[in-house]
Amino acid sequence: MDDDETLTAYHEAGHAVVGFALGGEIESVGLYAEADDWLPERFGDCHVNWGRVDAHSDWQVQREVLTILAGPVAEMIYRGEKLHPATFGPWQHDWAWAWRRGERLMRDPRRRTQLLESVVVLLHHHLSDDLCWAAIAAVSDELLAHEYLDAEQLAETLSFWIRS
Repeated sequence: MDDDETLTAYHEAGHAVVGFALGGEIESVGLYAEADDWLPERFGDCHVNWGRVDAHSDWQVQREVLTILAGPVAEMIYRGEKLHPATFGPWQHDWAWAWRRGERLMRDPRRRTQLLESVVVLLHHHLSDDLCWAAIAAVSDELLAHEYLDAEQLAETLSFWIRS
């Protein structure tokens, strides 16, 4: 199995590619993130700026849930293993975050679980596409080479693969 740094790079690249494709500005992606007000200490971090949006609109919640779950799915594809984000330790925080945001879309816990699981399946299909996977690999390679990418570096890499 690959080292934690490589797995983290693919994970964070998944967040970045999907966030960018859905219209977010990726402010930064990095390996080795310290704890802050929002998140515990973790291997990596991806900051998405959605601009001036209504954080409670269904469309915004959908974009966030897709972006949140894209990290575990990209890592899942890289690993070649279909693991459940709710039960696989390194991804439980992503699942919990998507679960909280997804409550706005689906209040019933059983149906919300089904919704998030269907999002994982949808993301797996789309992220496995050759062009999308090439974008994830490109960001991952850059992240492994530099450990931190700012908005300008990310926009340059992502705009080659994804037309906004």
